[in-house]
Amino acid sequence: METLKKIANMILEDAKAQGIDFAACMVSESETQEINIAAGEFSLMRTLFNKDISLSVYKDNKKGSVAMTGFDEDKIHGLVLDACAAAESSEPDEAWEIDQSGRHEKFTAGVLQGDLDKLFERTKELVDDIKKDYPKILIEEGLSEYTRGKSVYANTFGTMYEVEKGNYEYELMFSGHEGDEGSSFNAAGIETVDLDTPFIDRGTIRRDLADTEKQIHTESVDEKFVGTAVFTPDCLGQLVFGTVLGFTSERALIDGTSPWADKLGQKVCDERITLSLAPHDERVVCGANFTGEGYLTEDFDLIKDGVLNSFCIGQYGANKLGQKRSGNTTYNGIVKPGDKSLDEIIAGIDKGIVFGRFSGGSPAPSGEFSGVAKNSFLIENGKITKALSETMVSGNLTDMLFKLVDISSEVKEDGSTSVPYMAFDGLTISGK
Repeated sequence: METLKKIANMILEDAKAQGIDFAACMVSESETQEINIAAGEFSLMRTLFNKDISLSVYKDNKKGSVAMTGFDEDKIHGLVLDACAAAESSEPDEAWEIDQSGRHEKFTAGVLQGDLDKLFERTKELVDDIKKDYPKILIEEGLSEYTRGKSVYANTFGTMYEVEKGNYEYELMFSGHEGDEGSSFNAAGIETVDLDTPFIDRGTIRRDLADTEKQIHTESVDEKFVGTAVFTPDCLGQLVFGTVLGFTSERALIDGTSPWADKLGQKVCDERITLSLAPHDERVVCGANFTGEGYLTEDFDLIKDGVLNSFCIGQYGANKLGQKRSGNTTYNGIVKPGDKSLDEIIAGIDKGIVFGRFSGGSPAPSGEFSGVAKNSFLIENGKITKALSETMVSGNLTDMLFKLVDISSEVKEDGSTSVPYMAFDGLTISGK
């Protein structure tokens, strides 16, 4: 850590010598022990070392940002000169601001001594469990890893944060195969600080594997209809709450493309929906302690009981918009669950789909979206009847958020988010 602090201070002193008004830098190093799987078999074990520096300088209301890998002192001076040149060529903007508290903090989180033998055992166990319990599944790519990292954030106002964190992670991409038939790919991933639970029993991976086997043989939708879509946690996070974060981001608000620019304090969805951005929640692994501008993070409700409680903006956005800076700008979404099981929700749907994955462009500023539903199933008379081949789904997301049918009691916790299943009415569904 002392080496990182020394480098950070050297960079800032060099920047001040160039006549900047203020500056901030991040110096980090990490070690990752990695186990790779390809085509269902172990393919590689390796250790990766990373050293990174990022720097932002501000002069005459202009900002210049640059980054480099490695700690070569001969190149660090060039990095500072590059940042100053980038600032000189940028447009002035009086909204730039970083933390001026001068506080010193140390943060430690996760597991700082990884158990590679146990990680290998859990990874092998996962491969064996999939072969035994889901014989039609092929692991196309897999990755298990332990990462320990150290970093120092420092700025010319005297603020300095020292961070040391470690965590395990695994990621899988898989598909189902039987004879000449095959499913679309599916994926799963988990971050964790312990290896106490078999990987296959974390998150929703068992359901994802079982669903993928069922999707080897698919059928098309023969008609076009308006029905109910049950969003899986992955699809909900990707399409719905990814768009919500876009609507509340400083970019959309400053550009004037957010449909929620004038909705602060107003209902923007069903009152049963509460979405918090909570890097300090106990279900989040090694969440962010400070923002890119150097402010300490705080958990907050983005949407509370259907009401837009806050925008998701940093100090720059707050200054541009005349609003209050939000507690953080992370993607650590925690969604309040409901009190019905997924099976109970499906049992109450006459016709619709279980919406597993969305393939399409981002919704328009108006909320309109259209794309292909993948890894999905048809619901008829309260039952899942068949796996669907690529099916078109369209609707208006801003309207759909008011047409909530129900929220499941089950949630998917992946170390970054906690998200349930949600069912919405009013989507148009048709064969491709």
